[in-house]
Amino acid sequence: MDYTKYLAGRANWIKGSALADVMKKASELQKKGVKLISLAAGDPDPELIPRAVLGEIAKEVLEKEPKSVMYTPANGIPELREELAAFLKKYDHLEVSPENIVITIGGTGALDLLGRVLIDPGDVVITENPSYINTLLAFEQLGAKIEGVPVDNDGMRVDLLEEKIKELKAKGQKVKLIYTIPTGQNPMGVTMSMERRKALLEIASKYDLLIIEDTAYNFMRYEGGDIVPLKALDNEGRVIVAGTLSKVLGTGFRIGWIIAEGEILKKVLMQKQPIDFCAPAISQYIALEYLKRGYFEKYHLEGALLGYKEKRDIMLKALENHLPNAEFTKPIAGMFVMFFLPEGADGISFANELMEREGVVVVPGKPFYTDESGKNAIRLNFSRPSKEEIPIGIKKLAKLYKEKFGE
Repeated sequence: MDYTKYLAGRANWIKGSALADVMKKASELQKKGVKLISLAAGDPDPELIPRAVLGEIAKEVLEKEPKSVMYTPANGIPELREELAAFLKKYDHLEVSPENIVITIGGTGALDLLGRVLIDPGDVVITENPSYINTLLAFEQLGAKIEGVPVDNDGMRVDLLEEKIKELKAKGQKVKLIYTIPTGQNPMGVTMSMERRKALLEIASKYDLLIIEDTAYNFMRYEGGDIVPLKALDNEGRVIVAGTLSKVLGTGFRIGWIIAEGEILKKVLMQKQPIDFCAPAISQYIALEYLKRGYFEKYHLEGALLGYKEKRDIMLKALENHLPNAEFTKPIAGMFVMFFLPEGADGISFANELMEREGVVVVPGKPFYTDESGKNAIRLNFSRPSKEEIPIGIKKLAKLYKEKFGE
């Protein structure tokens, strides 16, 4: 039966994710018995997450808190929102009322809700170029036109941002908002400088634009302690935050949040109720206890974060040893290194060959870009593979690189 005639018109905007394609191909090879080293994931390391402690909390919550298996208020349980407000004040320098926090199904749920409330078909959303592929897809599925602004080691090029805004307005296009991942950016791994953060806010004010700040990697910082979120610098209420504990508790817990005000906050709650009603109650109560008992400090700051920093250093050292003349980013936060093949090389073909010949899985960079640039880029993840796997994977990558491009 041909079902296409039943599809909504907006279904034409739906595209598949290149990340899913990579993982599918890797899964097929593993089923054939091929042993792979994956530098492709975007997950924290399950071995660095205190699973036993979380299990104890879950058991205690299920036994003692009947509400943990019930619906919660759409904006989340009050205790978690209060604890999260205190947590964000301590670790992200944010003064936020619990009433302005909406608990969501991960950061993905937060971005989806904001897109639904803010984006009309034809609206222009300005993003970093490259940017997180699933957010680009989510906004495009709502009919947004994505315009990218190049990124360097200090984050979005705000000088080029203003040029882009002027150019779009001169064409009569409606620029609605700017989406940014200023800390530990995915896929580049770069962190926006304080100077550029302030300039970005000034530009948003000058042209009357909103900013969606994706803070997914704010708690994956290894250096740059003086960096504070855009929201902490925002005096006009222009910054809306999409946050998550996925990189702390694990991606499966699905606890994120929106920080918003006024009509945006009201509409987010109205939009949320018929979609998912509430984030998982058990996850909310586990997150509450994790934060309230000081486990973020004990198990993340003093444990997992040191492990991720060590892995990052291992990856950077391996790249410097095996490919000293290659170009790659050196993150001070996040989970990713963007590696660049020589100009004109095809990153998608290289990634496929690397997987098939050497058993190393990486993500091509091209799908993260908003234009035809980035064909020679590949994204490397250091958070998920083991410390032993990282240098082996980089050595194999370097072997293929040298075969195809020389030293």
